[in-house]
Amino acid sequence: MVMTAEHYLKENIDVQLTIKPWTKKNHFPIFLRDSYNFYEMKILETQCVLLEAVDEMPNIGQIQKHIRQIKNLTDRQIVLFYKDITRYRRKSLIENRIAFVVENGQMYLPFLGLDLKKAKEHVEEVKGFTTPAQIAYLYFLYHKQDIVNTTEFAKKMGFNLMTASRALNELYHANLITYEIGGMTGRSKEYKRISDPDYFLRGRDYLKTPVRKIIYTKTRPLGALTAGMDALAELSMIDPPGHPIMAIDRNKIHDEQIEVVRNKDLIKDAKLVELELWDYDPGLFSNNRHVDLLSLYASLKDERDERDERDERVEQALEEVLRGEPWYTD
Repeated sequence: MVMTAEHYLKENIDVQLTIKPWTKKNHFPIFLRDSYNFYEMKILETQCVLLEAVDEMPNIGQIQKHIRQIKNLTDRQIVLFYKDITRYRRKSLIENRIAFVVENGQMYLPFLGLDLKKAKEHVEEVKGFTTPAQIAYLYFLYHKQDIVNTTEFAKKMGFNLMTASRALNELYHANLITYEIGGMTGRSKEYKRISDPDYFLRGRDYLKTPVRKIIYTKTRPLGALTAGMDALAELSMIDPPGHPIMAIDRNKIHDEQIEVVRNKDLIKDAKLVELELWDYDPGLFSNNRHVDLLSLYASLKDERDERDERDERVEQALEEVLRGEPWYTD
C-alpha cells in the first residue's frame, strides 16, 4: 500500500523521493512498535518518518501524543499514511496540522507548504446499525462513563469476540466512540463514547426498529415488557391503545408456552396481547416494567396511521418522554 503512495509522490512531487522500512524500530517503545509500521521517507530533501497503522489509526488526541514521542526520538517530520480516509478524519487532521498522505493521491504536508490534492475520496458510511452495533450504541448511551476493551464488552453483552469487535468498529467508523491504546499489556484498544448530546444526535439516524415481527396471543408471556404505544401511554399524556402491547426477545419465544392467535376477527374483537418479537432482549437496558426509552423511540419513530395523524402525536409524545434524559436534546 505504501508503495502506491511512493509512486504517486515521485510522479507528482519529487522524482528523487525515497521510502524504505525503518531499520531502528527497536528504539521505539513497544506500544508504538505494535501500533505502526515505520518507514523512512525523504521528500524534497526533508527527512520524515512515515507511519502506517497496523490495525486502525487511533483518535486525534492519541495520534498527537504518538507524533510528539516519535519526533522527540527521531528529530524528523512525521507523516501518517492512510489507505483511504473519511471527510471527517481529513478535516480533523488538517485542523490539527497533522501531515498525511493517502493511497489515492490526497496529501497534506504543511512543513513543505504542500496542501491537499483533490481526488476521489473514500467516505466511510454507516447507513444503519446492525443489531450488535445497535446494542453497543445503547450500552454506551446508558453507561456514558464506561471504558471497555473488546474482551470486556463481549463478556458484558454475551457476544463472541468477532461480533463484539465488529460492533465496536461500526460505532468507531460512525464517529460515535473513540479509543486509546492501553490496558495491562499496553496494546489493548480502550473504547469510550463521545460526549452528550452529540452521541445521541449522531447515532439516532442509524437506529432501526428492534421489532422483527408482531404476533397476537391471549396471555402475557413471562419476562415480556410493556412496549410500543402502551409503554408510551404510560410515560406520556398520549391515549393508550386499548389493548396490551408487550415485547420479548424473538429468540426466547420458543421457551414460552404461547398460543398464537391468527383469526383476524378475533384479534380485532378480543383485545388480545400484541406481542412484539425483538431482535434483542428488551430487558437488556431496562430497569422498569417497560422497554428502555431509546429502544422505544426506535420502535415508534416511524409510527403512522392511514392519515399520518398519529405520526405527529407520537413524535410529540416521544420528545416529551426523552426531553428529561441527560443525553437528549431537541
